[in-house]
Amino acid sequence: VGRLSVITGISGSGKSTLAQGLVRFREFESGTVSIGGVDVRRLRQDDVRRHVGLVAQDAHIFATSIRENLRLARPGAGDAELHSAAARAQLIPWINSLPAGWDTRVGENGALVSGGQRRRLALARALLADFPVLVVDEPTEALDEATAAAVVTEIVAAAHNRALLVTSHRAADLAPMDEVYAMEEGRLRRVR
Repeated sequence: VGRLSVITGISGSGKSTLAQGLVRFREFESGTVSIGGVDVRRLRQDDVRRHVGLVAQDAHIFATSIRENLRLARPGAGDAELHSAAARAQLIPWINSLPAGWDTRVGENGALVSGGQRRRLALARALLADFPVLVVDEPTEALDEATAAAVVTEIVAAAHNRALLVTSHRAADLAPMDEVYAMEEGRLRRVR
């Protein structure tokens, strides 16, 4: 708990495949992943996903409002909790700029939002869900440098009570991490 790790590597090296395998969206061909000493393949997928949350590059955004997209993570969440999660994901300036604010509909599969906004909505949802282990796949992709730095800062701050694994190919995302691994041809190598 509170451990910050990053996996780097070029596009196509297997970072996203590994991230998906950690929540059993994909099965591993070799190697093991365990939770509490139990191989995840012996656990039900739903049980794994209660402990390990994934913010995927292509996270699904539902054809409803921003507020309801976030509330999917915790249906009983109040407006203050939604605002806190959105602020940590650097979404408040964007939400405040929209004519309908929190009630703005995002379109089918988030068609009315950018790739960066989609990732930040998914990140806010994951922060609201408060998973013990959070896997964030390329969280700064499609973000400008200032927003990317702010998102990394918030992700790191969110890790104080959870394990955090970030995949990234941006060098700036590495600085605050405890452990750095490189993904090369589907294999992990510890860098530091």
